[in-house]
Formats: sequence, structure tokens, C-alpha cells
Amino acid sequence: MATRFGRWVGWGAILVATVVVLASPGWAARPYPQKAIQYVVSFAPGGGSDVVARVVAKYLSAELGVPVNVVNKDGGNQIPAILSVLNAAPDGYTLLQEQPANSSIKAILKDLPFKLEDRFYGPLTIGGPNAFVASGKSPWKTLKDMVDAAKKDVGSFTWVRTGGSSLTDMAMLQLFDAAGIDATKTKPVDFQGVGPGNIAVAGGHVMLGGGGAGSVVAMVMSGDLKALAVTGDKRVPALPDAPSAAESGFPASNLMNWYGLSGPKNLPQEVIDRLDAAAKKIAQNPQFIKEAEQVASYPIYAPPAQAREYALKEGELYKRLVATFSK
Repeated sequence: MATRFGRWVGWGAILVATVVVLASPGWAARPYPQKAIQYVVSFAPGGGSDVVARVVAKYLSAELGVPVNVVNKDGGNQIPAILSVLNAAPDGYTLLQEQPANSSIKAILKDLPFKLEDRFYGPLTIGGPNAFVASGKSPWKTLKDMVDAAKKDVGSFTWVRTGGSSLTDMAMLQLFDAAGIDATKTKPVDFQGVGPGNIAVAGGHVMLGGGGAGSVVAMVMSGDLKALAVTGDKRVPALPDAPSAAESGFPASNLMNWYGLSGPKNLPQEVIDRLDAAAKKIAQNPQFIKEAEQVASYPIYAPPAQAREYALKEGELYKRLVATFSK
């Protein structure tokens, strides 16, 4: 009996000790993250957004100490991917690769199943310019050559459009606005993405194409396309011969591809702070900068509050551009 009693006492002591450990502050407050993070990308594998996501995920994983798994959920105008994140548990283990197509461009749409304000925004991690491209055999040598040709015969000027609500489309409209071209008189040609569109440009079937700078590098290097300029005020190493729009005389053509992290609202402050610190550190990593350059991008770190303000403000710009084209 004594022996049996002693065994019960021994097991009881172990159970009490276990409860104490589990209930202790050190156990309950284990730092984020403790398991793999699902990093949702609203586009198919192999595209520009996916390529950027895999660069970012690689360095986020190294900084956070857990796997950051890229999960592609394309289709449905990005809505399914966005909802899968916004409806996830607010614990930081399901995040969205934020970019204009998921937030600011959605400002031009009606009847969205969510409000753009109702999510956690930031931090920004990486970005890059859009490119304007013509056929490798085009007589145009500069962006101004293209603008002059468009103004000379605006009714015959053709350009690649990818649905009317992509960043590429917005960059085109902004360029026309900056150059004084009446976009309503031009002839947009619709394609299911910039890839097919730029193939048509290379073949001489459409005059002007574009897309994220990283998406045109291979065709520019092969000579099939000619990069007339990139948006913004600086060149990118991946397209060294393409001047910036500002250099070309069109500083107002400045829309950029930007990417960041977003997630459900009400994320714990600990999660927000940890993600912000990781993004800030990544932006200073020389190897990350090098890999970003290879996809015609560069670090553009911004903290969550600034990222949120930027995304929502940019939405107003897109609404104005679309309104101009609709007149």
C-alpha cells in the first residue's frame, strides 16, 4: 500500500509540475512565430508576382526562423485569394503578398465582398518599375518617339490592355495622361495577361506593350522587344539601356509595382512588430538587394502605418485615371 501510495504521490508531483510549466508566463508567451507561415500569392506560379514572392519568402524564412511557404491562389480577379487571408485566424500564420492588384486597384471596382480598410497593411518589402516596350524592329528609339507617333495618328495607335484594371493598364493610362494623349481615342487591344500581349507586340501586331520590368527582361535581351523606358525616376540594372520616364521627359509617369505583407485585421501587436522588424532587416541585406535587382526590383521598405496610407491613397489615383479614360 505504501509503495502504491508513493507511486501516486510521484505521479501527482509530475502532473503538478507539468501544469505549472504550461501555465507559466514563459510557456504562454512563446515568441512568434512557432510554425510555418502560409504566404498567399493571388497569381499563378511563374509570373512576375510569384517570382518576387519566392525571393521575399526565402529571406523572410531566414529572418523569422520558420518556413514561409508560397501558396498560389490565382483566378477570380484575386478575390478568392484575398478572402482566404482576410477570413483566416488573426494569428500571423496566414499572410497575403500585398500589391496594387489586391488593394489599391480594387478601389475602382464596385460591390467588393470586403472593405479595403479592413485588413492589416504592411510592411512593404520590395518594388520595381513598369516598362514600356515596342517591337525590337520598331523605328522608335525613345519614349518621346512613341508619344509623337501616337499624337500624330491617335486613332490608329494600339496598345496592350489586360482587362482594364491591372497595374499595367493603369501605367499606360497614366503615361497617356502625362504625355497629353487622349486615351479615349486610342485602340486598346485586350489580352489575357502581359505575356501574350507582348508576344503580339514583338510580332508587330500591337504598337505598345508593357508590364512589370522584370517580366520583359528576357524578351528585351533576345531582341524581340525594345524597352523604351521604365516608370519612375531611376533605371534598373536588369534593363540598363532603358531610361526612366523622368529622364525621358515624363516625370508624372511614375506608377510602380510594390509588394508587401498584409493579413487579417486585429493581428496581435507582437506579430506586427516581428514582421516589421524582419522586413526592415531584409531591406538592408546585400544579398536580398542583389536578388531583387535580378528581377528588376529593389527594396522599398515602409512600416505598416505608412504602407496602409500609401495603398489607400493610391486607390484614389486609380479611380481618377479610370474616370479620365471613361469620358
